[in-house]
Amino acid sequence: MDQGPLAFGIVANVAPWTAHGEGGLELASGLRHFPPGAKLWVLPVIWGDGAGKVIVVGHHRGTRGRSYARMVVPRRHLTNFRVQGICSPALMQAITAPWQGRGRGLQAWASREPAESQAEYWRLHPVEARADDGSFYAEVSDPPPLDLKHRGRTYHLAQFNAYRAVYSADDPPQEPPASGRSNYQDL
Repeated sequence: MDQGPLAFGIVANVAPWTAHGEGGLELASGLRHFPPGAKLWVLPVIWGDGAGKVIVVGHHRGTRGRSYARMVVPRRHLTNFRVQGICSPALMQAITAPWQGRGRGLQAWASREPAESQAEYWRLHPVEARADDGSFYAEVSDPPPLDLKHRGRTYHLAQFNAYRAVYSADDPPQEPPASGRSNYQDL
């Protein structure tokens, strides 16, 4: 007789290409510990950083599915967030084991509904965004919107790279008006 899932979890895949280095200009195939496309179970956020990094459980590169590894990875390297039932006792044990060998264990999602809600949010808001003056942190769509409003003030997109979008309260630079003449000389 089928008992159903032990709990529910958010599953994601490692992106085929991940950005590293200054400004995200170095590309790598997957992650150091997980190959591209690897199925990872994403645990509920336990710290207040806006979930820029998440705890995941999956099969480490080179283990051929024999054991689970749990570690922290940047959420921007994960794609295809969805919810699945956890049916494996070994997976459930890997998810709920105490973090770094101390304290109480971690948890899976309480039910399907909050997991679905979080997975949808992560699908729609994959990019970290912040103000250059430190006044706010948010998560936005990709590509990010050109303007954001925060506490009645408009912020303009000033920088966007593989890591984040940075917004500024300063007005964006304006193009000089066209003079009707070309700046190029005929040769």
